[in-house]
Amino acid sequence: MGTPSGLEPFRDQSVTDQIGLAIVGALVCLVGYVGAAALLYDVTVLDHGGPETPRRVAGAAASLACWGLYSLAFIRGRGGPVTTPIVSPLATLAVVPLAFRWLRFGPAWSAVRDRIAWVFFDVGLFVDVGAFVLPGLSLFLAVVTLWASRLDEAAIREWQRHHLPDEFREAFVAETDLDR
Repeated sequence: MGTPSGLEPFRDQSVTDQIGLAIVGALVCLVGYVGAAALLYDVTVLDHGGPETPRRVAGAAASLACWGLYSLAFIRGRGGPVTTPIVSPLATLAVVPLAFRWLRFGPAWSAVRDRIAWVFFDVGLFVDVGAFVLPGLSLFLAVVTLWASRLDEAAIREWQRHHLPDEFREAFVAETDLDR
C-alpha cells in the first residue's frame, strides 16, 4: 500500500525533505509564538493559568510565521502539494505551542480534562482554534494568490508540470484542451 497521492511530496522532493521542512516549520512557529509573547508581553503570559488574550495573540503570530514559511515553500515546490499548505501547518500549530507550554510550565492536566469534557460546548476552544488558524491560512491564501496572479497560464502549467507528481496532477489538476 503506497502513500496517498495527496500526501506524496512534490517532484524531486523526498520524505526526508518533507521532514526537514516540518522541522524548520516547527522552529519558525516556536520563534513566532515565543517571540510575540516576549515582545508584546512577557513569556510568562503563556502559562496555563494566564490570560487568554496574550496566548491568542502569540498564537496568531505563530500562525502567521508558520503559514508564511509554508507559503514560500509551496511556491518553491518544497514539501508536498497537500502537506505543505494544510497538513504540516495544522500539525505544527497543534503541537509546538502546547509542547512549549508543557515543557516550560509543566502539563496542565486539569485544562486537558476540562477541554475534553466540554469540547463541543467550550466557545473559548473555537476562538483559540480560530486565532491559531485563520491569520496564517489567510496569509497563505494571499501570498499564493498574489504569486499566481503574476503568472500567465503557460507559467502555471509549467510550474504544475515541474513540481507536481504525475499521479497528483492526473487526480487533482484538471487538464484543459490546451494541455492535450
